[in-house]
Amino acid sequence: MSWTISDLKKKNLNHNYKPESKPKVKLPKIEKISVEKETIKKILWLFHREGIIPDYVEELQFDDVRQFRFDWAIPQWKLAIEYEGIFSNKSGHTTIGGYTKDCVKYNLAQLKGWKVLRYTAKNYQQLSNDLKYFKEKVI
Repeated sequence: MSWTISDLKKKNLNHNYKPESKPKVKLPKIEKISVEKETIKKILWLFHREGIIPDYVEELQFDDVRQFRFDWAIPQWKLAIEYEGIFSNKSGHTTIGGYTKDCVKYNLAQLKGWKVLRYTAKNYQQLSNDLKYFKEKVI
């Protein structure tokens, strides 16, 4: 037997019944690390272990006023390494505001004497060669 809305009204039953919702539990934010970003981390770790580069830092804040951070940095060389996650659905790098903020960040870094290497999912494999070149030609 199927019930109609009028049947429910006759029986004084609420047809808009919704079960009580459970309290929302806020789960900790789990950042998905891309293969590319993970590869960059492995290259830096390996190059440091092999003595090719000096110590490096993740999330180095290079400006106290704007609180900008580099994804990775080799402070001894004043070299920053940035991974531009422009291919994700929620990338702030692809909006005019996000792109402008990146420009401000990179310009400030240049003015403070930093060199910035930037990578995407299409060119991150070049990091190894770029670090070797930097060590040989720039340092």
